[in-house]
Amino acid sequence: MLKIKEDIISKLNDGTLLEHRYPNLELKSSWSQDCGKKISALANKNIQDNNWLCVGIDDNGHLTAKDENWAITTEKTISQHINQYLDPQHACKSVTCHQLNNEWFIIIEFNNPGAVVKWNREAYKSAGTTIGIMTPEEIMGLTVSLPGLEDYSAQEYNGNVEDKLIREFAWSISRKDPSGPLSGLESLNCIEVLKRIGIYNKNTSRILFGDTKYRLVYYDRQGNPIRNEDYQGVYKILSENFLTHIQEWSKEQLGIITNPYPGKALKEALSNAVAHAAYFDNDGEIILELFPEKLVISNLCVREAAYFANRWFSRAHKTYNRILMETLRLSGYVDELGRGKNLIFSESLKYGKTPPQVIVERGGRFHRWRLLLYGGTKNAIHLRLLQQLREKYKDEQKALLAQALVLWCGKSASTIKEYVEGESEHLFIEILKDLNGPVFYWESNDQIALRRWVKILLGEGKDTKKLTDAEEKDKLKFIKEIQLKYHHGFITPKELRDLADLGHTKSAKVMSSNLLKKWEAIGEVKRIRHGVYQFIRPETTPPLEVLLKLFGIDEKK
Repeated sequence: MLKIKEDIISKLNDGTLLEHRYPNLELKSSWSQDCGKKISALANKNIQDNNWLCVGIDDNGHLTAKDENWAITTEKTISQHINQYLDPQHACKSVTCHQLNNEWFIIIEFNNPGAVVKWNREAYKSAGTTIGIMTPEEIMGLTVSLPGLEDYSAQEYNGNVEDKLIREFAWSISRKDPSGPLSGLESLNCIEVLKRIGIYNKNTSRILFGDTKYRLVYYDRQGNPIRNEDYQGVYKILSENFLTHIQEWSKEQLGIITNPYPGKALKEALSNAVAHAAYFDNDGEIILELFPEKLVISNLCVREAAYFANRWFSRAHKTYNRILMETLRLSGYVDELGRGKNLIFSESLKYGKTPPQVIVERGGRFHRWRLLLYGGTKNAIHLRLLQQLREKYKDEQKALLAQALVLWCGKSASTIKEYVEGESEHLFIEILKDLNGPVFYWESNDQIALRRWVKILLGEGKDTKKLTDAEEKDKLKFIKEIQLKYHHGFITPKELRDLADLGHTKSAKVMSSNLLKKWEAIGEVKRIRHGVYQFIRPETTPPLEVLLKLFGIDEKK
């Protein structure tokens, strides 16, 4: 490995600067924008060492007779391209011009800063002399294995902080664990509190208690902004007073007396914005947009964060602000187990709210993460559906996932599968394979369709609905064929409800019993015992020659 620039110049001078000898070296006779792909590939391959790309040197390690004017112009072009296309930009440590034997060349020094390095929005990989674009799976795999971007929240800060916020924070830690290792914080002065936690003169203290800004925008029912306010110290977002303010303002706008937002979901959604904003660009630009029936929480994020969007049933997570995250964990606002997304989603479903949604808007060096958290009144029909799924599956997580599949109906199964990982994945598969579940998986079309009883509940608010004459005739024919072929014609009211998609509510049970009694009256089934019926096999007519022989008739006559 080449460690320093002097090594490069020395090897170049004695004629031994060859690419195949040094895995962290790339030689180029001239510079073009595509050379940046090599920077990305080398940085993503050699994540521990410095890497070098030399311009003005051919593949054989010989200088290409460039003059000083070329060096000045090319260095300027390279710098412009790096500012425009390299992400993160601080992967490049320097671009310097050098002279050897009256010939000029340029050395680009770069490394992996603990994140996937991209060029013109693509991440590259190398195998020998071949350069290729990394797949999203490869990008995420490398991202998870890397330590993350340089932790902005751990960098030095010597500015002012708000004492009142620090005291509130100290009190919250003491309340969470009165006898823990940080007990007694509330009795210390503010500087001692920060030192005890380990964030004194760190950007974490600036973010939470200093001049880091966030914006709160209020909207009317027509979606028009009516107030726009700026604040400093994002710890205020996490305070109980702020949570109460959001609930009370929304209640007033809607004219209701109950909290429009599930408390745990609201707290977690705000905490996630504080913990994961990309503060190294424009303070993370945290914006809270408060509508009468929804709260939109947005912040700048790294591009790779798009991987986590809407993965509600997954614990996959990536921490960029490690010191900040640890500080928030101490006070109980966040955890690092990846449960936050699932909590936001599950709490919304439990309270009959519209499922939350994440939109990642692309643009510039960083993207914008927008979480839509819905409030308003409870959807009674959604709550009835969830209760029925709880009774069916007896497992809360499975019932919630089944409810999500119903509400996501219309999306392709492959898209929905991206929202589910880890321990929830097998539940997802079980629900799709459940012939008596709330949804039907149409594998050939990659689509999920609702069962009849779910359509009726969501569409008409009814637990069940009488079959039309055509539906009843069709169900009778289908169920009779199935039961005679595979179950000797036996059928129970429960099996009838499953096969006919009637559901399992009280009214559905009455309906299935009445259907079997009706079919008994018209001779389609016979009652074997209580709750058990059997379809009557149709009598087959003997062939003509058998009939003729039976009655002694000569077939020829």
